[in-house]
Amino acid sequence: MASAVDDYVHALAGRLRGPGRLRDGMLTEVREALTDAADAYRDAGLTGTAAEDRAVAEFGPVRALAPQFQEVLAAARGRRTAWLLLIVLGVHHGLAELIGRTGAWQQDWGSAEPSALYLGFARFTDFFVQAALAAAIAAVVAMGWGTRRLGLRPTLVRTTAAVAAIAVVGTLTAGTLLTLSAPGGSAVGELLWAAPFAAVLVSARRTWYAARLAS
Repeated sequence: MASAVDDYVHALAGRLRGPGRLRDGMLTEVREALTDAADAYRDAGLTGTAAEDRAVAEFGPVRALAPQFQEVLAAARGRRTAWLLLIVLGVHHGLAELIGRTGAWQQDWGSAEPSALYLGFARFTDFFVQAALAAAIAAVVAMGWGTRRLGLRPTLVRTTAAVAAIAVVGTLTAGTLLTLSAPGGSAVGELLWAAPFAAVLVSARRTWYAARLAS
């Protein structure tokens, strides 16, 4: 038969979403705190069941405490998403810059010259990717320093999730369009990035959901 402490921890676990190790650590600390409190009440003369009930009652209702725990979990999830975005976007941009500087792209164009429209879109894409990379760096800083200094954790976490999604979708879409617009262009190279970009999107989705639960 489950005890009052077990029921409380189980109810709290059902309301928390975030990195597994951190979440499990929180639940372990809650269980230990409740167990210690119940032991103290037993030493004071209460029966086993009454001691646990008293400990649970004084700890506070799950509905009131869960958002506080969830806020910490959401911030941790946001930091993971920010770092993942920075790594994936940074590597993608670095490789694109390397290809551009080595002139390997000229093999596709041959003697043809890119149109003004193509060059304009290429410049826009380069600006977008650089802005997205700057946003990724800002997200990493914000999710590290900002969540410790400011009382806007859910807002910062949701912003990080949105930035990650926009950066990934915009970069992948623009890169694919540029590749397909080139003579003999093939989207195979961009498709190779589908998996890492998809990982960022999945992380961003989980981050958004974790922040929504903390609100």
